[in-house]
Amino acid sequence: MAILGQIRKRSFFLIVVIGMALFAFVISGVFVGSGMTQGQKVGEINGEEIDYESFNLMVQQVQDAYGLDYSSAVDYAWEIGLQDMVLVQELEKLGINVGKEQLEQILSAQPELVSDPSFQNELGIFDFRKFTKFISDLKQMNPAAYNSWKMQEQDIISIAKKNIFFNLISSSVTYTDIESDLEYHLENDKVTIDYVKVSFEDIPDSLFNISNSQVSNYIRKNKDNFMMDPSRVIDYVYVPDIASNLDENNIRTNLEVIRDGIIQYNDVTKLVDSIEGFKNVKDIPEFVDTYSEIPYEETYMSRDQLPGQFADILYGLGKGQTFGPYKDGSYYVLSRMVDKKREEGINKVLLASIYQQIVPSNETSNQNYRTASQIEFDAKNNLILDSNTLNVLNYESLDPFDSEIPGIPDSRSVIKWLYEKSTNVEDVKRFNLTQGYIVAIVKSINKEKLPEVVDVYDDVKSKIIKTVKFDYLNKNYKNPSLELLAENFNVDVQRATAITQNDPVLVGAGAEPYIIGAAFALDPGKVSSLLLGNNGIYIIESISREVAEDLSFNSAISSAMTDREIERISSIIVEVLKSNAEIIDNRSLYY
Repeated sequence: MAILGQIRKRSFFLIVVIGMALFAFVISGVFVGSGMTQGQKVGEINGEEIDYESFNLMVQQVQDAYGLDYSSAVDYAWEIGLQDMVLVQELEKLGINVGKEQLEQILSAQPELVSDPSFQNELGIFDFRKFTKFISDLKQMNPAAYNSWKMQEQDIISIAKKNIFFNLISSSVTYTDIESDLEYHLENDKVTIDYVKVSFEDIPDSLFNISNSQVSNYIRKNKDNFMMDPSRVIDYVYVPDIASNLDENNIRTNLEVIRDGIIQYNDVTKLVDSIEGFKNVKDIPEFVDTYSEIPYEETYMSRDQLPGQFADILYGLGKGQTFGPYKDGSYYVLSRMVDKKREEGINKVLLASIYQQIVPSNETSNQNYRTASQIEFDAKNNLILDSNTLNVLNYESLDPFDSEIPGIPDSRSVIKWLYEKSTNVEDVKRFNLTQGYIVAIVKSINKEKLPEVVDVYDDVKSKIIKTVKFDYLNKNYKNPSLELLAENFNVDVQRATAITQNDPVLVGAGAEPYIIGAAFALDPGKVSSLLLGNNGIYIIESISREVAEDLSFNSAISSAMTDREIERISSIIVEVLKSNAEIIDNRSLYY
């Protein structure tokens, strides 16, 4: 009975504490689910399928854990799950596994366990045998808690496998004394140079004619830099479902009646009814709660807390005076001064306000719906999107996971439709959004391609012309000197001192790693030929070179460099695995 009592007392403790990041278990254990049904594959990674239900559970876990909006939670869950999955697949490929020793090592590092007297020996040290006995008893006495432990144990095993993997990588990284010596000299050898920089702008573009064929050849040779992502283009009309001018006038008129009261004949009672107005009513809180869409709140406010453009007017009201209706955001407001007082050295006022939201009337909403429906009908018959009163806009989506059309809330459904396999060019569809309607027609479905010359001519020309100008100077200055170039282009000879090879910035010129490299290759007293840099064309003269004295602690440098490289590799290993993975992403079909 004592054992049973311990198990009952500690079952919850076990589930919560030994879990070792239950959320991590959800990430690694749910990303790939079982019970796949036809048509519910949200993705595939290296041939391993991800079912929708399991992934959606993971999205919900992300939302609960981090409070993200739905779209961000989908992206985050996919990214974290993808990282974990490619790593797990790599561990399986390498045959990495763990045994009792690795499990014991991880559990022995958990403060909540090692500090629990129930799992300590007579010396007060964590005893793994006592823990395993507790788990064995748990299996018999509390199967539900034991099953929870077994699931979480798999997460611990996964962590242990990853530790082994990263330890293997770490043990393979080392820097020799020769490599550390080279790194030391890259950081500490110094040169001083004089140089002249001819900016590309100093040579007029008008001297050169860059043809379309040159641009086209450059694009083809550098296609990886210019390849355009697949995209889909729509024309669309947005019909906002907003209040008309007549609706706003009616809201204002209604508030004026509420403010002043009304006397009217009642056809039912055959009597004259008198409705007291806001400016005269005695029970202000009850009146506000009756007529306002925002309930009464007794909060004293300073002048700075009042609505900006009306703050002075509201603050200056006398007790019992009213102001409004006035517009405050999406509401028309009627305010009455209730009280004034000084609090903590600040004058404050208590206002009672009646809010009525500016929303379209039923008649306006019906008209907006009819307008959207007519645009849709015409487009389906003419295959041309047109509107007499609204602008026809254009949108190009480069990513099937775009959250919305810019400026139009809740328009994700349009992007989702645009990327569905069944959607074709000239398809037309109307979308009912929270704040209106979109009528869209598909204009083009574009595969990955190189851009047209005309679209990138200026950008490519700016790249080509640098080389062209460099060739021009080489042709016209056979034996250049610093003084000659400085005089002809009206620039100064500049000096850069204590340059090192690990710093790519040339003082006074910007990032110029090639020019700095050339400076170290030049013997003191020698002058270079013309050099093509990032920011201009250079000629340099080496003034001096200072070689750092060799040191005797290369091993310490090697150790520091090894640690730095291990950190770098550890940070990119998952990205490398992702870049080599075959990934099928079908999220756009579901979200």
